[in-house]
Amino acid sequence: MNCCFISVGAVSWYMSLSKLALAVAIIKIRPSGGARQFAESLADRLRQQDESWRSEVKSLHEDLLRLRQELLLTRLLFKTKTNAGPRHGQDTARVLSQEDPQQLKSDSGCDTDNSSQTQIYGAQGPCLPPTPPNSQNVSLLDRKWRQDHRLLKHMQFLHCLSGLRRGYEPSMCHDGDVVWDSVVQLLDSVVEVFRQIHVGQPLHHPEQLRHATQVVAQTLSRGATQNGCSVQHFSKVNDLLKEMIGLLLTNQQLNSCSVHGVLSECLLALGGSPVVRTALVQLLMSQIIQLAQQLWDTCKRSREEQHHQVDWICYENSFYVFWLLEHLAQDSDYDVNQELVIQLETKAFPLADEFPLFSLYMWRIGGLFRAGHT
Repeated sequence: MNCCFISVGAVSWYMSLSKLALAVAIIKIRPSGGARQFAESLADRLRQQDESWRSEVKSLHEDLLRLRQELLLTRLLFKTKTNAGPRHGQDTARVLSQEDPQQLKSDSGCDTDNSSQTQIYGAQGPCLPPTPPNSQNVSLLDRKWRQDHRLLKHMQFLHCLSGLRRGYEPSMCHDGDVVWDSVVQLLDSVVEVFRQIHVGQPLHHPEQLRHATQVVAQTLSRGATQNGCSVQHFSKVNDLLKEMIGLLLTNQQLNSCSVHGVLSECLLALGGSPVVRTALVQLLMSQIIQLAQQLWDTCKRSREEQHHQVDWICYENSFYVFWLLEHLAQDSDYDVNQELVIQLETKAFPLADEFPLFSLYMWRIGGLFRAGHT
């Protein structure tokens, strides 16, 4: 009986001691601001940890893609019926694995010499920006360099692949998944530049952006990526196109004219590929139709509220979208959603009084696509 009583008392004592220790630990880690500050601090810590994991996963994915790119090019080199010899395979793998920016610059096709690397690419590419700063304090410049470095890497791979495609049979390109991944990564690098411009960063190397989108369009137009195309890949390309159009419509930077010009030319270059042309046209039309509906709703509200609430930035930028549609309408070698064409023409009439120029452009674009695809 006494033994049982002692055991129960010991357990009760240990439980009380444990609760006291837990309470002391909570008090020690509890921030001075109270429970709310503790919750915010914990959420911030978890967010930083999540961002760190995402960054690590992205880095591993890029490393894996780089290795797959080297493997694909090496395999194609050995199977190509040319007199280039094995040395070119070593040169190609070495170029793709270069980490020295000055070496990358000399191997990117910018040099005037006739090096074997330049001949493999088959086209001249843009030069890499200067070497990134060694100091860790200038994170903005370091991020800018890494961004351009990533863009150059994927452009180099697609240049190499373009040069090798002249010497292999289509059946040999059974690894379209690598090509599509590279295309998506290159296009995302281009969009990332415009994202940074949208938040106030200056526009650097516009010719590099134009060239990158031309490389994307040429790669998709060659047809070797068709077998490796998946819904996921095309969905990513579609999302990036939509984001580019959104950036075009909402940009209001001081240098907006030059940014709009470069962004419009990049979208037009991408529209040169039959793989994405139909999707791009439909996205552009949908944006115009959506803006027309917003303008019409504003007109109806203004009659009651006696003032306009027009998004003039989006309205002014919409004429770049009209310019794109006008150029894309010149090529009739693809299907166009006639419902969107009908909506363009239908929604043009109600806006004729309040927004005559916008209405006229809608009617003109609808007529161009109706005439060219009947």
